[in-house]
Formats: sequence, structure tokens, C-alpha cells
Amino acid sequence: MEPDSDIEIKIDFKEGDGSSARVFEIAADLIRAFEDLDSVLITSVDSSMSTSLILEDVQKSSLRIFLRNVLKQLNDDALKTLDWKPLIGQYLVKAKYISLKWLDRDVQDDQPAGIEDLTETIRRLAEETDVRHLPDYPAINPARLAQSLDEIQRTKEKFREGEALTITLDKTDYSVNLGRIWLPSEHLQDLESDQELSNTVDMVLVIRKPDLLGKSQWQFKHGKRSFSAPIIDKAWLEEFHRGQHPLSPGDALRVRMKHTAKYDERGKLLDATEEIIKVMAVIKPDEPPSDLFK
Repeated sequence: MEPDSDIEIKIDFKEGDGSSARVFEIAADLIRAFEDLDSVLITSVDSSMSTSLILEDVQKSSLRIFLRNVLKQLNDDALKTLDWKPLIGQYLVKAKYISLKWLDRDVQDDQPAGIEDLTETIRRLAEETDVRHLPDYPAINPARLAQSLDEIQRTKEKFREGEALTITLDKTDYSVNLGRIWLPSEHLQDLESDQELSNTVDMVLVIRKPDLLGKSQWQFKHGKRSFSAPIIDKAWLEEFHRGQHPLSPGDALRVRMKHTAKYDERGKLLDATEEIIKVMAVIKPDEPPSDLFK
């Protein structure tokens, strides 16, 4: 019976051809590369999380290595109300599969790789988990992702003719193209060392506490998460302070919210902010939510 693993690495090698340590070195390099890739992918969900791969089993026929993701949460109240680990685990599996396919494309020496498209695809995958109850899933820093993907590509160079690599993710086998060994970092378009990435989304937020003085942030509730954010829609704020939008307990705002993430040159998340850039409507409920003031 095969172990219940998140990732299986299968290396088909030629027995008796060179040192047997070479195959295990390739496997170790791949594990380190996947661990580094996971550490990059997890930042799109929550920079306070960490992940590592643990060895479940090793089988010889070809060399088959079974690995499982171990996820740790660092004191984030937004995630304490649900079983988030299966959702994050599925996200990491899907993101790795997409990344492997992206690497197996034929990219010419003078051709941009389009890594920004990959980071946006991964960001949307993170958003689909909905573990944070808000669309604050920043795109990964392209330069940092390129560094991690480079390590996978360098590992391909160590295979010999006639050998093969198969990665099994979520019970789906993927045969890696060992002939595609271009490095993503060499195909980046002009990117600033410090990066600021943002996205906007329309959503409905229940008001917990309005800013009546115009000098502080509003407090909102979305799903099970409470948070604070400023409203920078000056036209609506002027109308609100003139009394044109009276509010009652349980009222909600339909808004356009902007999430901005700032990274350093290594791709580390420095700061993340949310702001309401447009208020489109006040929504009056039939009765206030029972947990509004909890």
C-alpha cells in the first residue's frame, strides 16, 4: 500500500551507470527546490505561515520518494475559525503543478518568460482558498519566484540521457520535460528591486464602527473576519458628513477595495494595506447580524 502523500518524486535512472549517490543528490536538490518554492507560494496566502516537506517513504524500483506538506500558522486570528490546512495544501499542490508546466515551455534566449502572468495565476489560486475571508491575496514577487524556479531548472541539468522525472501531485502524474532548462531569472523584464503590487475587488462589508470624525479608520466585518480600513472616496465622505447617508446597526457598504503589498528586493513582504477607494451603496439589512458586536 502506497503512503498518503502530497508529492511523489519518481526518478527513472540507469542502474550501474556512475555513482549511486548522484541519484540521491538529484532527489535532495529537488526536495530543497520544492521547499523553497512552497515558501514563496505561501506568501500569497499569509506571510506568517511556514511550510516544510517531510519524508513519508522511499521505494526502489526507480527511486520513488513520497513527501507530505507540513503547515504552521503563526498567530493569525483570521485563520483560527476554520480548518485551513487542507485548503492551503490543495493550493500548494495546484500552484506547483502550474509552475512545472510553465517551466516546460520552449522559451527563446531573447524572449520574456511572462512570469507576471504566472504570479497572477497563482494569486488567483490563493484567492480561491478564501481562508482569509477577504481578497487580500497579494501577487508573489516575480524576481523571488524566478529564483525558486531556477533551482528546479538547474536540477534538470543533472539528469543523463535516457533518464526521466515524474512528479505526482494530487494523484496526477506529470512527466517533466528534462530538455527545457532555461532559467526564469534570465528572462525577467525590467523589474524594480523594491516592488509594490496591488489588486482591487468589489465586495460588501458590514459596518462595525464608522469614522464620524474623519480622522481614523472604519471598522468592518466580512464573513468571520473583522478589520479596519480607511475610506478615501472623498465625494462619498463629504456626503456622509453632510448627513446624506444615515447609518444604523447592521448596515453594510458595497465598496471597491484596493489591497497593496510592498516587497523588498528579495521578495519578502514588507507591508500590506487595504483601503476603500469607492463606496457604491449603503445596504440596509432586515435586521442586524446576531454576531455584529462580538
